[in-house]
Amino acid sequence: MRLRAATIYADAWAAWRRDWNALTAVAGAFVLLPQLALLLLVPAWPDTSGLTSTDPADPAFRAWTETFGAWLGAYGVWYVVALAALVFGQFAIVATYLAGARVTVGEALGAALRLAPRFVLAWTIWTLPLALLSPLLLWLPFLIMPAIALIGARMLLVGPAILAARPIGAVGAIGRSFRLTRGHTLVLAGVMLSILLAQFLAAMPFLALDQWVTRYAPNPVARVMVDAVTSGTSALATIATALVQVVAWRRLNSSSS
Repeated sequence: MRLRAATIYADAWAAWRRDWNALTAVAGAFVLLPQLALLLLVPAWPDTSGLTSTDPADPAFRAWTETFGAWLGAYGVWYVVALAALVFGQFAIVATYLAGARVTVGEALGAALRLAPRFVLAWTIWTLPLALLSPLLLWLPFLIMPAIALIGARMLLVGPAILAARPIGAVGAIGRSFRLTRGHTLVLAGVMLSILLAQFLAAMPFLALDQWVTRYAPNPVARVMVDAVTSGTSALATIATALVQVVAWRRLNSSSS
């Protein structure tokens, strides 16, 4: 079977039009609200605009490193919590389609919660390549998004496999995803990259506006509105990614059966 990007987009759009109320409820609770809380309550990390060198001997870089370490110790845990909520929210959206026939949102959340440890283990394993590549990507930042998209494309069906191919372990789900996506990597990577770019381009103006409001025209109401839109782009991207996972699983798994 040849998988086309247009087919993925069409199927995902049809699912969105049919189920947008349930999708936005899950993404709102697990993505939008945690992201909004981060933007409103957690200070941004130390400014890097004054840095001219990353040489450890540079006093300015050493001072920034110390400041960043203090910031990370005080606020880093909240970023981990928000990321965990986002990952679970995406997994739960997939569960609404693949945890069983005609499951309710509550049943899907329960299934996602029971299988979350297995999914977290698989997610940790498949993100290791990105961790190993991170030193290189820091020097070649323009490769970050393509690398995430390519690796993510091969592992796109890990969550669906854990939910729909039970009982299956974390390593087995990774292997299943790797086999099913063989020959479709570029198409899936292109779709994932389009979602990342769309989210980035949609959020950037509002992130800049948030900084401007905070610095030059402090207004809590305006800031909440701006940050809500920014968080909304993250929620929509999470929904889009989950729907792509569901569509790709249904088409590729059925064709391999």
